[in-house]
Amino acid sequence: MDEIINSYDLRNPEVAMPMSREKFYAEQVAAYTSKGVSTAAIEIIDVFLFNAEKELFIQKRSFQKAHNPGLLDKTVGGHVRHGDTPDFSVMVETVQELQTPSIVLKNQADFTKTLILLREYLDTVAVVMHMGTLLVPLKKVFPEGTMPIMNRVQLYFGIYNGRTRAADHEAKGVLHYTLPELEQEMGKFPAAFSDDLSFFLKEYKQQMVDFIESCAKVLREKK
Repeated sequence: MDEIINSYDLRNPEVAMPMSREKFYAEQVAAYTSKGVSTAAIEIIDVFLFNAEKELFIQKRSFQKAHNPGLLDKTVGGHVRHGDTPDFSVMVETVQELQTPSIVLKNQADFTKTLILLREYLDTVAVVMHMGTLLVPLKKVFPEGTMPIMNRVQLYFGIYNGRTRAADHEAKGVLHYTLPELEQEMGKFPAAFSDDLSFFLKEYKQQMVDFIESCAKVLREKK
C-alpha cells in the first residue's frame, strides 16, 4: 500500500500536506521533465551514525529501491509519514533499516546527559540528536533519469558502537568509513555515492568533525 507522506508546496513551505508518496514523485518527475522546476518538497530524515572509532556507517542501498538503487548513502534515510514526527520516524527507520534501536534528543544538553548515562550501552542502542531542518534540492536517480527533488530535510547525527544488520529489501549492507577515507573514495568513484551523502559531507563536514570530537570527549571522561 502506498504510504501517505508530508509534502510542502514551495509557495508555502512551512505547512505540511498529506500526499501519496507515489503521486508526489510522479508529479515532481513530470514537473522537472516538462518545465525544469520543482513545485513541492517532500519531508525526509537523513541520519548519520558514527562509532567510537570516528567511523561513519554507510548504507549500500538495495537495487530494488525506487530511486538511487545500489548507491552508497547516509546511514539511514526515510520519508516522514503524515501524522508522524521526524523523531519518531528516525526511531522507526533505524530499526527497520539496520535493526538498531535509537533514542532521539532535541538539544545538546539532553544529548550529552543521555550519552553519559548510556555510554556503557552504545553497543545496543544509538543515541541521536536532531541537528536542524533545511530545504535543499538533492539529485535522485530514477528509471526516467537523474533529476533534482526538493527535500525538507530533518538532519540527525548519532553515535552507536554495536553491530548492524541490513533488513531485507532495504539495504544490501553497511560499511564503515572515517571521513578522510570517505572523501578519498568519493574522489575516486563519485558515481557510486548518492547526492545526499555528497552534499552533506561537503556542506556539514566541520559539524560532523565537531560532533565526533564532542562525543569522543564524553566517552573518554571517567564516570
